[in-house]
Amino acid sequence: MAQQLTDRWGVPVDGSEQGAVDSFDSAVEDLVSLSGDPVARAEEAALVDPLLGLARILGAYLDLYATTPKGTAAASAVLADLGNREPELGERERIHLRAARSWAAGELEAATRAWEDALLLNPRDLLALKVAQDLYFFLGDRLNLRDSAARVLATWAKDQPGWGYVQGIYAFGLEENGAYAQAEEQAHAALAVEPGDVWAVHAVAHVLEMQGRQGEGTSFLAQTAPDWAASYFAIHNWWHQSLYFMELLDFDSALALYDDKIRAARSDVWLDLVDAASLLWRLRLYGVDIGDRLDELAATMEPLADGATYVFNDWHAIMVFGLAGRHELSQRVLASQQRTWGTNRRVGDLVGTALLEAFAAFAVGEHKRAAGALLKLRPQAHAVGGSHAQRDVIDLTLLAAAAAARDESLVRALVSERKSRKPTSSAAIDQLVRVSATR
Repeated sequence: MAQQLTDRWGVPVDGSEQGAVDSFDSAVEDLVSLSGDPVARAEEAALVDPLLGLARILGAYLDLYATTPKGTAAASAVLADLGNREPELGERERIHLRAARSWAAGELEAATRAWEDALLLNPRDLLALKVAQDLYFFLGDRLNLRDSAARVLATWAKDQPGWGYVQGIYAFGLEENGAYAQAEEQAHAALAVEPGDVWAVHAVAHVLEMQGRQGEGTSFLAQTAPDWAASYFAIHNWWHQSLYFMELLDFDSALALYDDKIRAARSDVWLDLVDAASLLWRLRLYGVDIGDRLDELAATMEPLADGATYVFNDWHAIMVFGLAGRHELSQRVLASQQRTWGTNRRVGDLVGTALLEAFAAFAVGEHKRAAGALLKLRPQAHAVGGSHAQRDVIDLTLLAAAAAARDESLVRALVSERKSRKPTSSAAIDQLVRVSATR
C-alpha cells in the first residue's frame, strides 16, 4: 500500500519504499544536472517500488524528450497503464500524469500549465521546474523560460540541496531575456555550489556568445570542460565553442570540434543531430569546405525524415538534406510536417513550414525567394523553439540569401544591424557577405 514519503527536496511523494524514492531522486538530479543515467535510475526506482508512480511518469518524460514517434509511443503506453491507477495516485502524481499526457498528445502548452499547477502546490518540485523550463524552451516562450524559476526562487534556501541547480535554471532564463549581467552572476553562483552543473555553464556560454566575447568564451569552456565533459549535454557546449571559433575565423578549430567532439560518437539522438546540422550549415555559409561530412550526417538522419514531432528538428533536417543535395528527403520532411497535430501543427502553420521552405529554397539556389520568406517570418521565428543563439542561423542565412540575390540595400541594412548589435563579429560577417555574393 502506498504511503506519503518525502523526496530529497522536501516534497511529498507517494510510494512504499524510501529506497526507491532515493533512486527516483537520483534520476531527477541526473536529469537536472544533465549527467549520469536518469533512464536507468528511473527504471530502477519503478522496479523496486511499483507504487512509486512518479518514477514511471519520469520514465515517460524521458521517452518524450527524444521527440520521436517511438518515444511518444513508449511514453503513451506507460501513461495508459498508469491511468488505470489514477484514483489511487496522490495529488502531485495526478498533476504530473496530466502534464505527461498532454505532452504525449502533442499539446505542449497544456503540459506547461500542469507543471505550473505542480509548482503552485509544491514550489520545490524540482522535476516540475526542470521539465517546465525545457518545454518553454521548445515553445520559444522566453518570458516563462525565466519566470517559471523566478516564481519559486524565494522558497529555495541556499543551504538546501538543489539550490545551485535552481540558480542555473534561472540564469538561462535571464540570458534569453537579455539580462546578461544578472544571468552571468547567477550562473557563477550556481557553479560555486555545483561545479559540474552543465546547464549553468551553458548559461554563461550563451551570455558570452550574445555579447560577442568570443575569446573569453573559448577560454571559459576550455577551463570548465573537465567538470562537464562527461555530461550527455557536452556536445551542445562544444557546439557553443565552435560558434566562438567561427566568429574568430578559426574554421579549422570549428571543424576539429565537429570531428573530435560533436560527431565522434555518431549519435542518432536529435539533441546531438541539430548541433551537427547547424554547425555544418554555418560553415558552408562562411564558404568553408566541409568535405564528405554531410554524407554520414544525412545517412543518420534519413530514417528520421518521416517522423515529424518537433518542427525545430525538421528544420535542421532540411539543412542537412539541402546541403547534401538530397532534396527528395527535404520534400519528405515537409510532407511529414503537414501530418502533425497539436502544438507542432499550430507552430507549423504560423511559421514553421515557411521556415523549412525558406531553407529548402536557399539550398537549391532560390536566394531571392529565401530572403523574402526569411525577412517576413523573422518576427515569429521564436515560436519554433530553441535559443537566440540557435535561431541566429536565420539571420545569417537571410544575410547570405540577400547577398546572393544581389539585394544591396537589404545587405547594407542587415550588415549595419548585425555590426551594431555585435561589433566583434564584423570580420566574420564581412566574410559571409563576400562568399555569398559569389554564389
